[in-house]
Amino acid sequence: MNGEALGSLNDIDPNYPTPRVYDFLSHADNSAFLEYVFNDPFGCHVFPGDIPDYPLSSFFADMDRDIRQAKQIHLWAYIPTCRYRCHFCQYPTVILNPKAASSQQVFRDLVDYNIKEATMWLQKVPGLAQAEIGEFNIFGGTPSLLPESELRRLMDFYLSHFNFSAATLRFEGEPGTLNKPYLSLLQELGFSKISFGTQSFNDRIISACGRMHSADECVETIHHARAIGLDWVSVDLIYGMLGQSVDDVKYDMQKSLELELSHVVISKLHMEEFMKTRTGVSGEKQSHWQRKGLIGTDNMTFPGLGQQYQMRELVEQYLSSGYREHPTMYFHQNHRQPEKWKGLITDLDKQYPEVAIGLGGSSKCTGSEAINITGYNKYKQALDEGRLPIDESRGFSALQREVNAFKMALSTLVPVNDQVFKQRFDGRSFYDNPIIGRTLKTLVDKALVRVDGDLVSLTPNGVTLVEAVINTQFVTPQA
Repeated sequence: MNGEALGSLNDIDPNYPTPRVYDFLSHADNSAFLEYVFNDPFGCHVFPGDIPDYPLSSFFADMDRDIRQAKQIHLWAYIPTCRYRCHFCQYPTVILNPKAASSQQVFRDLVDYNIKEATMWLQKVPGLAQAEIGEFNIFGGTPSLLPESELRRLMDFYLSHFNFSAATLRFEGEPGTLNKPYLSLLQELGFSKISFGTQSFNDRIISACGRMHSADECVETIHHARAIGLDWVSVDLIYGMLGQSVDDVKYDMQKSLELELSHVVISKLHMEEFMKTRTGVSGEKQSHWQRKGLIGTDNMTFPGLGQQYQMRELVEQYLSSGYREHPTMYFHQNHRQPEKWKGLITDLDKQYPEVAIGLGGSSKCTGSEAINITGYNKYKQALDEGRLPIDESRGFSALQREVNAFKMALSTLVPVNDQVFKQRFDGRSFYDNPIIGRTLKTLVDKALVRVDGDLVSLTPNGVTLVEAVINTQFVTPQA
């Protein structure tokens, strides 16, 4: 077993209980799980295709077929502008000063290219124009940097070229830019859901991760949104950041309850070892923590695995009475609905297609997936040459489609129902799938899942380790 990983697991705050998953992860038989959570680069779910170099013509045909059959789809536009790069950032961004005259042309270009890409999608996938959009998201980056004129131009295009008849609209911004006038603009344009990252309600932690806003600004944004009737406000928090303690996360949970947040997204930061080597989706640059030499200075260290799981249990402890986690990391108040877009793409009775427009976007359906270029110059070049900026496309074999459907369903933390699975796959039980069937036996033996007839449920340890479960255990045998 990796001694460094075990040492990280043993980094436990003595003022809090030993995390529940400690015994499991420290056992030699579970070294694969420990290795994964120690080196976990993204803290996210992976549902990969198993057919590389899948022809784009086949991908578009798959998308068109699935979109025509789906009740609703998820559509999102990625606006990659930011006024600075957070130290933990793992996403492709375009850094600019929004007040600089030169930035106005960048904003125009970004909207032009987004519209150009979306137009090409409509040409390649004819069924897309009529598909009922379940939820439309504008993600970032910091899309709230977009000037009003450019945001209006972007929305005029989407509203006139896609079927928004039943859509809810969700917008991701940043506290320093989501002021009262901008929130009012969003409401006027039809957005009813607002999301932003505070990462922490502690100014010391906010500053340490390179954010240029205060905790008070985050609270003000929440109050401003509610004052104009936008009560669906999702706040992103992170645990595992440089210099962060279990006490800090406890404070964040207390603050979340005090603010009565409708939705909270709580992510685990990727581990220190990953931060030392590369960062993120494109892997092109070091993190700012690395470049600025902040690691290890002024007692700034990353909390180890042991503390991270203590943090995770604090989250569960504080939110369990008033919130439900669905899917993993996404918490919603019991009397409110869960994240709609997440349900559209992961709930077993849905798992509808999603189409992503913009830098680094990931689009998928049941048969295949495509991932966009993450470098902005290469992204623009592809569109200038009349090509969709797709960097990689992969297909799913029949066996892999079933495996991915099961894994996505497991990630929702809702019991996976074999009867619903059979409806999806022409009467085939997930027990008939050799990869799923074999893996379930292992997971039952390790007390990570319970099997009760048609239902497969995660145990408490399974809930905590669900990402490790779905990303390491469902392995296709090598020929």
